[in-house]
Parts: sequence; C-alpha cells; structure tokens
Amino acid sequence: MIDLEFLPLGQVIENGAESVPDKTAVVCEKERKTYKEINVMADGLAASLSELGIQKGDRIAIYMRSSIEFVTAFYALEKLGVIVAWVNPMYRKKEAEFILKNSEARGVFIFRDWEGYDYLEAISDIRKDLPYLEFIFMVGEGRGKKVFEFNQLLERGKGRPYSSPSIDTKNDLAMLIYTSGTTGKPKGAMITHYQAVRAGMEYSYGVNAQSDDIFIGFLPMSHSYGCGAILIQPFLLHSTVVLMEKFDPEAAFRIIEKEKVTLQLGAPVHYILELNNEGRKKYNLTSLRAGMIAGQSAPEGLIAKVHEEMGVYLTSFWGASEVGPGVGIICPYPSSLTVRERYLGKAIEQTEARVSDTLTGEELPDGEIGELTLRGWHVLKGYWRNPEETEKQVVDGWLFMGDLVSREEGGYFKIYGRTKDLINRGGYKIYPYELESQIIDHPKVAQVCIVATPNPVLGENICACVIPVEDETVTLKEIRDFLEGTIAGNKLPNELCIMKAFPMLSGGVKIKKFGKGGLAELAMNDQKREGYRKRQMEPSKINFMEKFSKLPDEDYSVRIIAMMNNYEFKIVKFKGEFIWHSHSDTDETFIILDGKMQMNFRDKVIELNPGEMIVIPKGVEHKPASEKGYKALLIEPEGVPNTGDVDNEITMNKIEWI
Repeated sequence: MIDLEFLPLGQVIENGAESVPDKTAVVCEKERKTYKEINVMADGLAASLSELGIQKGDRIAIYMRSSIEFVTAFYALEKLGVIVAWVNPMYRKKEAEFILKNSEARGVFIFRDWEGYDYLEAISDIRKDLPYLEFIFMVGEGRGKKVFEFNQLLERGKGRPYSSPSIDTKNDLAMLIYTSGTTGKPKGAMITHYQAVRAGMEYSYGVNAQSDDIFIGFLPMSHSYGCGAILIQPFLLHSTVVLMEKFDPEAAFRIIEKEKVTLQLGAPVHYILELNNEGRKKYNLTSLRAGMIAGQSAPEGLIAKVHEEMGVYLTSFWGASEVGPGVGIICPYPSSLTVRERYLGKAIEQTEARVSDTLTGEELPDGEIGELTLRGWHVLKGYWRNPEETEKQVVDGWLFMGDLVSREEGGYFKIYGRTKDLINRGGYKIYPYELESQIIDHPKVAQVCIVATPNPVLGENICACVIPVEDETVTLKEIRDFLEGTIAGNKLPNELCIMKAFPMLSGGVKIKKFGKGGLAELAMNDQKREGYRKRQMEPSKINFMEKFSKLPDEDYSVRIIAMMNNYEFKIVKFKGEFIWHSHSDTDETFIILDGKMQMNFRDKVIELNPGEMIVIPKGVEHKPASEKGYKALLIEPEGVPNTGDVDNEITMNKIEWI
C-alpha cells in the first residue's frame, strides 16, 4: 500500500526506479523508456536547472505536446519543488501570454515546432511583455536569448548532484491548473503535492487499475484529467503508459493491438468516434478491459453500447481543475452496468458532497436538482493571485462548481449539465441532458448537444446541434416526431443545426458551448439553422377547445395573459361590464372557442363564430359584448389593464404559443 500522505511528486518517479527499474514506463512512437531511464533523465535535467538558479517556489511553464520530454520535464521540476504552470499546446500567443504573465513564470518548456506552429517564434514575439520570463527550454534546434536546448541540459546535468528541497506535501504547491476561460479570463487553480498525488491514485478506484495495466494516453497532460490520469496515475502504480500526440481512432486501434493496452481513459467523443469507425473490426482489441469518460454527460446508451460492441467496462466520473488533477465523484469498481449508465457515482473517500439550491445555497433533499457543492482534501487552495474569484467559488470550505445534479438512493449522483446550460423557455427550465439522452437514440444521429439561441418573445429557443450518422441527413421534424409523446411539448427542440464537428475546449475533452467560437455562437450565426414554425392559423380549421379541455363548464370569457418575459398563461373569470378602450403599444387577438361573440367598434359591429379569430390593431377603440354565452381566448402582453372585475383566478398548465 502506497503511503500518499507524505509523498512528494518528485519522489513518485524515484520510487518506480527503485522498485521496477527495468520496467517500461513510457512509450512514445518508437521510443521506449524504463523507470530507471526516466528517473536518470529527470535527475540530469533537475541538476542543470538548479545550476541555472531554478529553485523551490519558482513557476516554470510546460507548453508541450505529450512526449517523453514532457514527462521528464515535469518530474525534474517537481524534484526541485518548482510550481508547474500548465499551458495547453493548442494555445497560441495571446492565450499563452496570459498564463505566462499571470503565473510570473521564470521559464517555459517548449518544442521548437509542432503541427506547423513555431513555438520559439511565438514566445520570442511576446517575450518583451513578460518581465519575469528568463529562460526558454526547447526540444529542437534554435537560438535566442537564454534559449537552452533540452538534450544539452540532460547531458550537462547527467550524474551531477543537486539539492532536493524539503517538501511540505499538504501546503507546498505542485502546480497551477488553469481553467479553460470560456466566460472570462483563465484562473490558476493552486494544487499541492498531496492533492496531486492522491488525485492520481483516485482514478485507479474507478477501473481497478494495477501495476500490470497498460494505459493509452491521448488526453492532453496539461489538462486536469490528463495530468492526474496519465501523467501521475500510471507512475504511482508502476504501470506503463503509451503516449499519443493527439487522438485518432485508427491510430488508437493500432496502439491498443500492438502494445496490448488494457485501459483507455478519455471523453464520450473518443468512444463515439471509435464505435463509428468501420476499421475497428480489423484490429484485435481484446486486451482493452476498461475505460473512463468525463468532460460531458455520457450520452444515453453509450456505456452499454461500448460494453456490447467492444467488451469494455466503461464508467464515468466527475472532476474539475478545482479538485485537480483528480475526481470528486466516481463509481467504485465494480459497479453494475445499470448503475454506471444511470449515475456519475458517489463522493470519493473523505469528501462531502451535497446538492445546493442555486439561489440560496441551502442544501436540497435527495431527488431534487441543484448545484453540486463539495468539501474535502482535494478542493483547491485558491486561485493564483485571485482572491476575489476564490471567495466566489469557495464558501466556508464548500466548492461551488455550477454543475446541476441530484442525489439519489444510496448516495449516487446524477448529472443534468451546468447551471449556465439551463434553457429558460417561456419560464420553463429545460435541462439539455434530458433531451440529449433521448435524441442520441435517433438512428440518424451520431452526436447531439442542446444549446439556447435568443427568442424575442419566449427568451430562448431550444436548438439541437446534431452531427448526423455518416451518409445520413436528419430534419427537425424527424427529431420532433421521434420525441413526440416522450417529453412535454414545451421541451421539443424548435431549432436544428447540422454540424460536422463540435468545438472543443482546450483540453480536448469538453464541448465548448459558450464564448467566442462556442457552440451557442455557431448555432446562433448559422444561416442554415432550421426553425420550427407552427402552421399559419386558419380560424375555421382550428379547434382550440382541444387545448383547453379542462375549462370550467360555466359560461365566461377566458382571458389568457401572454407575458412577454416568460409567457406564463393564466385563466381568469370576468364579471361586470366591458368598457370602450384601446391599447397604444400592442395588438389584441381574440379567438372564439364556443358560442357567438359580438365585437363592437365605434363605426361597426363584427360577429364571430367558434374557431374564428380577430386581431384588433393598436389604437383602435373597441368593446367586447358583455353578454354571457360565449367563451373566447384573449391574447395580449402583460401589463395591459383589465377592463372588468376579475375573480376566481385559476393557474393553468403552460402552453407553447408561437
């Protein structure tokens, strides 16, 4: 049993070198390195960095693709007590500049170039605006002020002694994990050595990971999930990890077959792409026994489908940078397929998790939906140089994360999305996951994500963003028909965007829903977006009484107030006399439900029969007949004064009105 409480991160690789020196630790393309070799490389690099004056508490950024050099740099820095500032290799100058400046990084590790992007040139361009940046440590060739070539540093420090500082594992910071910054500037979550080490181990409890497991690592290790699950977990367990620069289904199949990979940790999209890849049957993937997914809610049926078609025990979990690089909720291994399909899991050991009211913060009873809040050893120490945001996010030790969940029987948590994912359509709160979990079952739908687009009357539209199955097309009517009868009519999507791919956050795990280039923005700007419009009303053909079958039997005039802000419909009973009146800023619509109605104007009288409709323009004086014997629907915005005494107010089920 590993004692995690006092284990600094730098010692993780040393323990592996002592226990299993000749075991393969990392595979990357054609390179293979043992635990002993990685530790020797990390020691050599640490010695060279120490000679340059790098010391405990300094911030050094790692801005690299997944590689053996990445692993070496990380463990070398942790041996020195340096605080690693993560920069996603997909970031470009502006994004990287913010993190380098905010963290006050003294140095940065880079590859000279990758995927056609020149990192040395980019850092050189912004260096003048980074007063704390002294060093650039680079894999590849290139020159510049205080630019040091990676392999030369390894050779220079090889076998040379250096001073290892004392590490207080529960207080000394190991890393700054920067949030994706979709709605504002990124924030650096401060994570200690103890939190990082224990977080790495927590992943293993979801799939019963052991030392003889072989991981495939395509998650970016600069991301919270990838850092804990791929950069720390395998080395704690003395397992082997096979790195990929980026995910590709066929490339993953080749690696799984060749290296006999047993564990694949990713996001739902990775498994969806693998399931839909026709080449999968060409490969022997029988070594793959288990996997995990996070980053977005697992589509309904995905876990079962992976079990049936790939023979993989798949489970999901909840995690975040703020409990990074680890998890907060997970299904303990083994859990039944039913449990894994239905829930995220339970709170991990020594963690309190509750569901809080999104407005008051008060704890809600089981079964009710609210915001997930946690308290425990893994909650971040705060945001780097940002006490204001820390106070907003962590209240009395409770971390508020904006995820909507309910706690069910046995302490299991079910997720419904993010608080900002909620769609408010006509006063109704609609949870995207409820729709997504059903639409994904449509035979023509490969992936789906629900977002809101503006609606001038109801506030928000329900827009289904769909990636169709290859060589298929799908229409909004087909999706609505598919859902008809399974959900309330007000929850049916009224817009459809067909897409080839969804934008992803920098970690490559979560869908980017908001902000510039996010899914909501793409949907809103999509000129081909299909919208649902009800049939133009033809009064003689519409039986409105079908919509209002619960009306009282007595005769009265029905008034429906269509509130512009949330379209809440009410029925009221009128007494007294109508008076002559007009409205200066709105039209009125009357629809006759039963009997005959007489509408009086100053210069004429119009008689209306059941099913007929009249629109009275603003400014036109009129007076409905006051006699009993008819039922009528009056539609007008909130705020229009009543023209008679009102009593017996009856709240009715809301209806959709477009």
